[in-house]
Amino acid sequence: MSDTKELSPSIAKSIIMTLGSGGTPPDYGVQYFTVGLEPYLKVIEDEYLTSMIKDGLSAFKLVIGSYGGGKTHFFYNVRDLAWKNNYVVSYVRLSPKECPFDKLELVYKSIVTDIMRPLTLTEMLNPQERGIESFLRVWFYTIQNSLNDEIKLKDYINKRIKTENISFSNAIKSAFKALIENDEETFSIVVQWLNGEGFIKKIHSKYGITEKIDKTNAFRMIRSLIQWIRQINYSGLVLLFDEGERGISINSSKSKTQTLDTLREIIDECGNGKIPGAMVFYAIPDLNQLIEGNGATYEALKGRLGGRFFHKENPSGVKINLESLDIEPERFLTEIGKKLSLIYEIAYSLKFPAEVIDVSAQNLADVAYSEKFADIGYRRLFIKCFIEGLHYIRSNKSVIIDKNKAKELISPSGNMTINMTDANE
Repeated sequence: MSDTKELSPSIAKSIIMTLGSGGTPPDYGVQYFTVGLEPYLKVIEDEYLTSMIKDGLSAFKLVIGSYGGGKTHFFYNVRDLAWKNNYVVSYVRLSPKECPFDKLELVYKSIVTDIMRPLTLTEMLNPQERGIESFLRVWFYTIQNSLNDEIKLKDYINKRIKTENISFSNAIKSAFKALIENDEETFSIVVQWLNGEGFIKKIHSKYGITEKIDKTNAFRMIRSLIQWIRQINYSGLVLLFDEGERGISINSSKSKTQTLDTLREIIDECGNGKIPGAMVFYAIPDLNQLIEGNGATYEALKGRLGGRFFHKENPSGVKINLESLDIEPERFLTEIGKKLSLIYEIAYSLKFPAEVIDVSAQNLADVAYSEKFADIGYRRLFIKCFIEGLHYIRSNKSVIIDKNKAKELISPSGNMTINMTDANE
């Protein structure tokens, strides 16, 4: 469990404001209000990240969580755990228009756009630290500081990099050499290709890049990316694929078939060791969106996703169900509320009476859970309304939120008025 004493008031307030505005987790700080995921995370670390994946094997997990059910929160925890174990991570948000899962060339593009080495909090706050350009620069400067000799740097890059896709290898080498020579124009041209932003034979062929990144070679590009990451002494690559909140990234029956085929291929590649050093997570709101249907594609996927769910007694299970944690839902919400109150206290330099938080959290948890069949997930609903409730408690001199006030906060039509003069004291 992370100690909230590590938090500064400004970061604590940022967490509170992000959660209170939409209920979605911030990019950083989820460990301070995580409840119920510890058994999953411990198994992922002990059984996979510290041994199996690091040793060159691979694994696939399907994450199931409803709208507002904690998928993003879970993924941020996995990301932080991966960074702790020296993995590179890419969090890919799939969508029908920008990144459909049936178009692997766009998936590759999204992977490299959001690729992140282990980042500090300060680095996480800087969007320029994400993506393959930043990744290449940091890698180069690290090696440059170590070798501090142009001949040794060129010898290093010529001998070090060898991936399945020759154009990818040549692009990495050319980018590195461009940085050695302080040639920003060449570096930019090569990075543009690595980002999947076009191929001009006349320009790119001089760097040993002979093909466009498209659906025919996208899988090889992804595998080459993972190979390169391991060759430069990272443990591997953790891929977090997050389907849309209410559906999967498809817009036709044809694209759904291709999506399912892509997913089946990834599961098989992980199972037969063809993408060593990769752990792939694929999150979806509803399992039936994948397996409901007739035909060979559906049957093949059903066979791969069958069996019992992943948990501490079955670490080989493929499916992780975020709707079925080993903690009662109301208690789950109450514990989150208590942790959020600690963050809030740091943000506003105050101390709530323990009884006020305990009773208020319980009342809001009971009412929020009664909305479990509503359009918005009860977990997200609770978090957003509990932050609002903390503002209310602060501005009303630590008054307890009773059941009536809890219903007012949870109700979609509820509109609480706060004296902002008091709230800013």
